[in-house]
This record gives sequence, C-alpha cells and structure tokens, in this order.
Amino acid sequence: MASTFLSIDDHGSYREYRGVAGVNDEDLLIETTDISKYDTFLLSNGAGACKVLVNDGLQELTAPLSIGDLGAVDLNPVLLTAALRQFGWRGKYFKIKILQEGATACTGSVLKCFKI
Repeated sequence: MASTFLSIDDHGSYREYRGVAGVNDEDLLIETTDISKYDTFLLSNGAGACKVLVNDGLQELTAPLSIGDLGAVDLNPVLLTAALRQFGWRGKYFKIKILQEGATACTGSVLKCFKI
C-alpha cells in the first residue's frame, strides 16, 4: 500500500490518509482500506496533479471521478486536481485510489474521509 493511514477520531467519524510523493504518471499515491462507512471526502495536494478512482465493492471504475474544486468560483466538477487547492465530493465507496496525473511529481496529497 502506498499511503500512510492516520486514525484521527476514536469514534470513527473521521479518517485521514497521507500519500507518498509520486514520480511518474499513474503512480499510486494513496490507496485506502475499507472506507464504506464514510460518505464525504476532501482531497488536497501540494504540487502536481492527481485523479481519483473509486471501487464500489464489486468493481473498480477506470475513469476518474468528477470532484468539486472548492476554490473555484463556479464549482464546476473537475477530473484532475490542481496544486494547493481543496477538492471535495460525496458518495459511498468501498475503496479509493489516488493516482498521479502527468510527469510533474504530485506531493503532499492528503485524503480526508468523514461520516456525516
């Protein structure tokens, strides 16, 4: 597994994953364990771009998930993150993978999972 799992909340309403630094396109930055009890997600990274792939427990989707750029004026969904921005989405998934997109190293990626 590429990422580091940090358990933050004793009550289980919050979980955080910190990714490894990517080097090449499609490098695995974060791969969660079972996150099926969470429904709200925030993702940020310090440099580079990344994309989100989800698994519903039956299959892994191969197309990137559309996520909201919380720093954009129009809040239009995007497929790739930008550096130093916060991205969010809601849904029910079994696992999430965060992959580097492009040759620029993606660093400082953090995925936060919440149960609301």
